[in-house]
Parts: sequence; C-alpha cells; structure tokens
Amino acid sequence: MKKGIFIVFALVLGLFATSSVLLAQPKVVAHRGYWNVNGKWNGNASTPQNSLASYAEADRSGFYGSEFDVNLTSDGGLVVCHGPKIVSIEDVQKEAFLTVRNEHLSNGEAVPSLDEFLSLIKKCKIRPVLEIKPDYRDKEGSLPALEAIAKALKKHKIDMGKLTIISFSLDVCKEAARRYPKTMVQYLGGEKSPQELKALGINGLDYHYSVFDKHPEWVEAAHDLGMEVNVWTVDKRRDIKRMAALGVDQITTNYPVLAQQIIDGTLPKKVLIIGAHPDDPETGCGGTMILMKRAGYDVKCVYLTRGEAGIEGVQGDEAARIRSEEVKNACAITGADHVFLTQIDGQTEINKARYDEMLKLIQDEDPDIVFTHWPIDGHRDHRICSILVYDSWRRTGKSFDLYYFEVMTGVQTQNFHPTDYVDITSVLEEKYKACYCHKSQNLEPVFEGWHTPMEVFRGIENRCKVAEAFIRQTDGNRIFEPAKP
Repeated sequence: MKKGIFIVFALVLGLFATSSVLLAQPKVVAHRGYWNVNGKWNGNASTPQNSLASYAEADRSGFYGSEFDVNLTSDGGLVVCHGPKIVSIEDVQKEAFLTVRNEHLSNGEAVPSLDEFLSLIKKCKIRPVLEIKPDYRDKEGSLPALEAIAKALKKHKIDMGKLTIISFSLDVCKEAARRYPKTMVQYLGGEKSPQELKALGINGLDYHYSVFDKHPEWVEAAHDLGMEVNVWTVDKRRDIKRMAALGVDQITTNYPVLAQQIIDGTLPKKVLIIGAHPDDPETGCGGTMILMKRAGYDVKCVYLTRGEAGIEGVQGDEAARIRSEEVKNACAITGADHVFLTQIDGQTEINKARYDEMLKLIQDEDPDIVFTHWPIDGHRDHRICSILVYDSWRRTGKSFDLYYFEVMTGVQTQNFHPTDYVDITSVLEEKYKACYCHKSQNLEPVFEGWHTPMEVFRGIENRCKVAEAFIRQTDGNRIFEPAKP
C-alpha cells in the first residue's frame, strides 16, 4: 500500500465542517450594525459603528438582528451612538442635540438621530435590538431616556412585538417590561439569576459570555422559565462555539459572518503554520499552504521572531524591518495571512511567559490544523518553537491536528521519518517565488543544495515528482490490547 496521505485532499471533504457538532442553533446579532465587513477590527469607513449604513448593511446581510445604542442629550434629544464619547464630544449626554448632530462619522453621516433610525428600521426585515444607555439623570420613578424613547416608538408606530430592548439599567428593564409586555426585554448587568429577573417581570437576559462560563446552568434555567438568552460580545471562534453549544438563543458579536459560519457549519478549517523565523513556514511547507489556501482553508503563518539576527552585517530593528517586509511579499504569493510573536532571533526562550504567549495565540486563533518545526533540529530557535507549540497542543486538550515539517534535513532537521506527504508538483514554482521573496537570506543556493533534492526525494517516496513531507503527532493510540493474564 502506498505510504502517506495527501493531507489537503484527504481533508477537503471536511473543509466546511466545524470541529464539533453544534446542537444549538442560536441567532446572530450584529453588534452596532455590520461595520466590521472586512473581518478586521478597524472596520469599514463607509459603514461605521452605530450608523444608518451599518444597520442597513446588517439587514442586507441577512443576520437575525442588529444592536444599536441610544443616548439622551442634555436638551432631551435622542441620538444613536455608544457614547459617552463620539468624535470630538466627550459626553453626548451633557451636550445639546444639535451639537451632537453636527459631528460626522467616517462615512459623512451626521451622528444619527433615533428618529432617523426608526424610519430606517420600518423599511428593514432585521430585528432591531435597542440598547438604552444608562442615564446620569435617572432617579427613582424618573427615567427620562425611556420616556423619550417611548414617545419616539409610538410616533413611528413601531411593532413592539418585533423589537428587543436591552439595558444595563435594571430600573429601565423593569419599566420597559411593564409597559411593553409583548416586547422582548433583556437585562445586561449579569448579576441576577434568571429566577430573579423573572420575578421582576423581565423576560430575557443578555449577559457577557464570562457570566455563562461561571453559571452555565442559567441558560437551561432561563429556558425552563420561558425566557430568552442572549450573550455579548462574543468575537473569538472558541467562545462562539462554546456559547452556541450551551444553547443560547442569540449571540451578539462584532464578527457576525464568523459567528454565522460557525453556527451553520460552513466555517473553513483554520490552519496555522508556525515557524521560528521569517522564511521557515514558506520553506518547510510553502507548497502545502498554497494548496490549502486554494482549497478554501483559512491559512495563517505565525513567526516566532522577526529574524533580528538573520542578516549578516545588519542587526536588530533594521534586520527585523527588512525581514518583516519580506514576509509580507511572500504571503502575498501564498495567500496566507501572517502574524509575528515577540521573541528575538537567536535569543529565543522557554519559560512560563513564553509558554503562555504561544497558548494565548493558539487559543485565540482556535486552529483545526497546526504545522511547526520537528523538535530534533540543529537550530535552537527551531527546537524552542516546536516545544512551545507542542506544549500548547497538550494544554488545549489536543484540540487540533499537529504536524511537523522539515527544513534542510541532515543539516538542521534530524531523524525525520515522514508519516504524511503532500504532492506539491503543481505549485512548486509558486512556492519558490514565495521563498525567494526572502532576498536577505540568499536562498537560491540553499534550495539547490538542500531543499530541491529533499523535495525530489520525498516525491520519490510518495510516487510523485516533488513532495513536502510531515510527521503527524499521534495521540498515543495503541496498536492492540494484549490479552490480560
């Protein structure tokens, strides 16, 4: 039987499967509208947070709901913004309505009024989730923001059965629930149990995910009481998966597309390629990453260092700058994203802080597959990189498939006996282009002397022209159980 597995296409049937079957099907609420359309935290200038444009974009994108924040100005006007600061204003609640409206968002919109928002809401299908911001003027028996909002809702003839009201103010939630028995009202504070909220007449809870980590039983308890459960603001893959598995009804997130893909089971598999220096991921498995990217995988290269000691005659920050730019050029060819950790080339460390740094990266990325250096290697940075990744594999409960790649076998990588192969014949030229972006490393003679023969030999082992080879980290499975005496 032919030795080796073609990793890319062996996995492609499961490309859009999440790592676990999610029993719950929560609905996605876009936090402050769909402003994060490029999947990056800096958002999109044409659809800023809490803008008419971001709400309309959330509606066009088909999410269940869109959250927006309402503040009462000093003269009784209502504006949509998170507050207290907006553009150049320090506290919108202490400024006049027209002063706030004279400020403009990145897309040119004036800070929206609630009237403008409610007019838009009536034209959209998405569920509006209206957050009433706590007001410093709130007193027992007097809730001026809620009073003003109630008048606006009546004026615009909003269907109260299709609106959700949320607030950190318990008094606001109690009064909103009393006034609008058909409206879903959810308290944001986090300190009240479902039983306590139900006794107050509030029919929903909307807590930070850390609250449900401490009290997972509150989800089932709320459902038993006929209440709805939302969770905010859930942005990381692992947290979205965990909250979905708890069975919450809605997830509020700054990454609504990511959340919807996880819930629908259409999230592409996440691949990390973790190398000690710029050029290690490309030389070790550049062909594989190109193939995976083409097959639809989410691929990211992680560099332990910026190669500070890797250019003869150039040291420190200048070498790091040059090599970081080379990484950008290489990733433009492979299609992979990239990120740098904070270790220093030639001075890499193994200690608790470094273990935790790697663990945090891997937890935040929540990969399905990780490639890194084989730990038996002539370069200390390579060995350290491998050990840090292996430690994270164990500390995450072996939550991802771990593969080791080789670089300059016989000179650097040692004692490497592959378990898996990838035929890179079709992308060999692109791989070399990506590798040669690292001009400071003068890789041409390295490849002629070591990598090309190595890839040809791995191709022979795998019965193809050229291949990249890997060792799969096993989980201690036993070949057989010997009979007990």
